[in-house]
Amino acid sequence: MARWSSLGGGFGGAALWAGLSGGIAIILPLLMFVAFARALPPLVIGQFALAVALSELLKCLGVPGLYEVILHRQDPTGRDQAAAQGVFLVMGLALVPVHLLLLYSLLAMTSSQPGNEAAWLLGLVALRIPLDLMLLQPQAELARRQAHARLAQRNIMANIGAGLLGLAGIVAADPMLGLGLYTLGLSVCTAAATVVGTRAWRWPIWAPDALRQMRAEALLASAVRGASVALMQMDQVALGGLLGPIAFAFYNVGKRIEMAFVSLAQSFAQALFQPLFAARRGLTERAAVLRQALGIVTVTCGAGAAVFIATADLVIALLLGPEWAPAAPVAALLAVAGHGRALAAACASLLSVSGQNSKLLRVFLVSAGVGLAMVALAAPFGALAVALAVTLRVLATTLLLAWMTRAAAGDGWRGAMLHALLGFLGMLAVAMLARSAVVWPGGVASMALQAMAVLAACCAVAPIALVMLLRLAPRGRMGGP
Repeated sequence: MARWSSLGGGFGGAALWAGLSGGIAIILPLLMFVAFARALPPLVIGQFALAVALSELLKCLGVPGLYEVILHRQDPTGRDQAAAQGVFLVMGLALVPVHLLLLYSLLAMTSSQPGNEAAWLLGLVALRIPLDLMLLQPQAELARRQAHARLAQRNIMANIGAGLLGLAGIVAADPMLGLGLYTLGLSVCTAAATVVGTRAWRWPIWAPDALRQMRAEALLASAVRGASVALMQMDQVALGGLLGPIAFAFYNVGKRIEMAFVSLAQSFAQALFQPLFAARRGLTERAAVLRQALGIVTVTCGAGAAVFIATADLVIALLLGPEWAPAAPVAALLAVAGHGRALAAACASLLSVSGQNSKLLRVFLVSAGVGLAMVALAAPFGALAVALAVTLRVLATTLLLAWMTRAAAGDGWRGAMLHALLGFLGMLAVAMLARSAVVWPGGVASMALQAMAVLAACCAVAPIALVMLLRLAPRGRMGGP
């Protein structure tokens, strides 16, 4: 442990905090989804999923790329941050009615209009837009300070707080209210945990001169973010009106698995990878951090994806019940996509702070266009075909982004990607063998045997993940300031 102890603001300590935060960001939302899926019909789950997907898309119109600008910009007075906060406030409030109009229109088009209670609870989801946008400024300030522990703690507190709100609704015999409180509570609790006691908040101001200096880079970074989010959410928005509520519910199960890994990767990227890459200029240093970043993603997202892919049918049967069995192959494919997106997030973190946002934008725009075309072609064949199309497009984009890091990290990208790929394939192989030794795929087994098979897969993957983690331990203060 000595090699990990020099870590006040170093790579290892930050990785541990980000991993803890990201792990909770995976486990608690999935547990809450299981609770709500057992208490509410698929139609309601799908309506709220569509509302959240729309909010994520619309946030990209609020110039979120200002985050990347104020993250690295020298701003001793905080005026640039306050100016950015002014934009976040105005754009966030303006996007609320847009969200409501689009959401209710889409639900009407699919003949799935919500009841009175669901309608106003779905409307509350729109408030996530201004809340999440305005949190970018204090988050950037905390990242500038390399306050990795606080950034991780806020995610932990937000997930726990929102989970308690959701459980309160279930206990009160109103699970729909619980789902609404949980969905909005994630943003509210994150805001409280980010702002209270940190002195990172800047009151919004109108400063056209400051905004003019940041405009070009902010718009470009926002476009990159928008294309990236479109890759993540547009298939859900499109399929919400094409597949019907039941098929969409099955697809949404897989999408939640994918997004769980993406949430973990974003936790690493925002709280750890981007600040560390931004603090380094040399190819050798950045190559070393890239290897560590891809390794951390593999040990966390890769290990989880390997276990889930090997046991998807068992996990879904145990947690959601046999009626959700058709979701298993969809979820397994999207778990592959989730791990691919996590690796891509690490590569994109390096590219975004290396002056390559224009290249990132082109990649994301092309990938988004190709992805939408593939989704449209695959949709008539069902959710599984769409999941396969999405996964193939994600893997191709990930390989391209990894190749693009050569300009910022030299030839080190090859070894870093090979190390991550072999680690993941090794974990997947042993997970499949361990699961098959207990319950053969397609076989009938009791719940006890199913649980034992999942546990066996976890135990088989753990040693490989541990060895990879120990090999990533920095020799000195590689990740330090």
